[in-house]
Amino acid sequence: MESATELVQRAARGDASAVSGLFATLYPDIKRLARARLAQAGGVTGLNATALVHEGFMRMAEREGMHGETRLQFFAYVGKVLRSIVIDFVRERDAEKRGGGVTLLTMSHADATPAPWMEVGNLLDLDRALDELKAFDERLYQIIEMHVFSGLTCTEVGAELGITERTVNRELGKARALLNQALGNCSAALS
Repeated sequence: MESATELVQRAARGDASAVSGLFATLYPDIKRLARARLAQAGGVTGLNATALVHEGFMRMAEREGMHGETRLQFFAYVGKVLRSIVIDFVRERDAEKRGGGVTLLTMSHADATPAPWMEVGNLLDLDRALDELKAFDERLYQIIEMHVFSGLTCTEVGAELGITERTVNRELGKARALLNQALGNCSAALS
């Protein structure tokens, strides 16, 4: 049986059968990731994990193509695509409603149980803050993408980027502070 990494590499080269195999092999993991993205979005109504996974694969396969050379890189990419779908959904919903409540974003140094750490008044504000972070420091942005939005552990992020787990944790703290500042939450408690 072909490994997930081999399927990712074949899918990145445009092999349609590899895309199908990748979907079948990684579906449970990607659905878990989709549930986490929806929870981070504050329980966006009208969007469920199954629909998010299917929309994500359709977007990756048809419009954007598959990216990554390894399973970890693929999951980092999937997390980014799922986040963009949630952001698009929120934009559409807010364009209709003009409003919305406070969304709680979770991020933690602990890989097993993420804990709430900052309130985000608007998911779109968070998206803009992440763009600012990316412009300021690409590696901090990558770490946030891989750990928070793609669900990779600090150890996996470190292995992918060639840095230690301790450095990942330190960089997550720095990114958290910068995001808090960008969101105007300077008074929020940082842990």
